[in-house]
Amino acid sequence: MKKYNVLVLGNDPTINQIDFSRLSPNIITLGVNRIWLKHIPNYFFFNDIPIAMEINKQPEILNKLKTESFCFSSDWLVKKSSAYVPDWTTVYSRLDSSSFPDSVTTAISIFSKDIMPHHNITYYIAGVSLKWMQPSHFWKELNYPSLNTHNASWYAPRFKAISQNFTKLKRSHIEMVSVTPNSMLNKIMRYENINNLYQ
Repeated sequence: MKKYNVLVLGNDPTINQIDFSRLSPNIITLGVNRIWLKHIPNYFFFNDIPIAMEINKQPEILNKLKTESFCFSSDWLVKKSSAYVPDWTTVYSRLDSSSFPDSVTTAISIFSKDIMPHHNITYYIAGVSLKWMQPSHFWKELNYPSLNTHNASWYAPRFKAISQNFTKLKRSHIEMVSVTPNSMLNKIMRYENINNLYQ
């Protein structure tokens, strides 16, 4: 069975340490939320209405995502408002609708279940530290206008819920490796340097 390596791209500032031009050609990229400000991935996932609204206001980015990425979301988006589900997005049902619907673990779960089922995949997790830092996201360094003004106390319970989601994924035998230095994920899964994914 062929082995696939998927680089999963979160949005914390450690994403800036990745040299996307050096990625091995056999690496599949799966990015979430505002990753398009840094890199247009092979697969693009978002779970929140503001993301779709922002992209729809940027026709050049939207065209890139339509032509270069497979764009998908979960039924969480429909639950929040079906009016904001864009026609360029494929929606899948979550396997565990009771879990906190964070973008990264939801994307991995759907990718494994619906997009590349029955494949030998290793997911390399980048840009997911699960700890508070300033700035909290790479795009805040770009002075990107956003409604996201949440602080450390708002994120703390969400970091805990996301960590639990990763633990559930690991228990379901999804193979994951952290490539995020000093991430809390490194207590859940092994860590490798991102250089291992370069040509």
